Amino acid sequence: MRLPGRQQSRAAWACAALGLLACALLALPGSALARTKSCTRISSSCGTTVSSPLLVGGAPGAPPPPSSRFGIAVKTAPTATLVDRNQSGTLVGKVDVGRQVSCAGYTKKDPITFAFQLLTATPVKISYLITDRITNATANGIHFCLAANFHFRTFSGKPAAPTVLPDGTHGYVGLLPMCVNPNLPAGAATRPCVQSVTTASDSSSSTGEDVIMTVRVPVVTKGGGDPWGGS
Repeated sequence: MRLPGRQQSRAAWACAALGLLACALLALPGSALARTKSCTRISSSCGTTVSSPLLVGGAPGAPPPPSSRFGIAVKTAPTATLVDRNQSGTLVGKVDVGRQVSCAGYTKKDPITFAFQLLTATPVKISYLITDRITNATANGIHFCLAANFHFRTFSGKPAAPTVLPDGTHGYVGLLPMCVNPNLPAGAATRPCVQSVTTASDSSSSTGEDVIMTVRVPVVTKGGGDPWGGS
């Protein structure tokens, strides 16, 4: 299954990038790589989590490859009307196996690309609040690589570069900057940015810690039609 490449809805592909690693994906059913959440009210507890599939490969005795728990939550903008806040929607999160995004000059360790999309009947201003918890990695030099079908500013201050998105449509890609004001309410974000990068102790991680990236991606949803395309 794959997310539709329609103008009626905005989707974003993100890769929390952590350095180069030779590995291969185990064969998994598509349903294991996607999660959907029916949200009665998009302003209330609309979220889901997708995990990296199992990776194999690398030299014998090498540390285990990085893996992610990619949390996606929807936050409506402070200016959203009561009608917008009470609107229902379907939140889709998935791993795009074989469909990766990359940012020029940035070598990623985790080869996984996550896709996320909220489908609504009418346009609503929202922010995706992404919480990416990465095991078997360190925060040294970490960035967030975003690909989307709208313009945004990157870590360098330049506009995101044109690219072909994983669904074959044209869009833009780049490393996200840190948020200028990370203390704003999540739904008040006006441009994609990294809110924070922290670490948490984890005895099961090969590095002894997990890296936790919190990212904001504001969009305008536009629903309509089947939220999934054929594959």
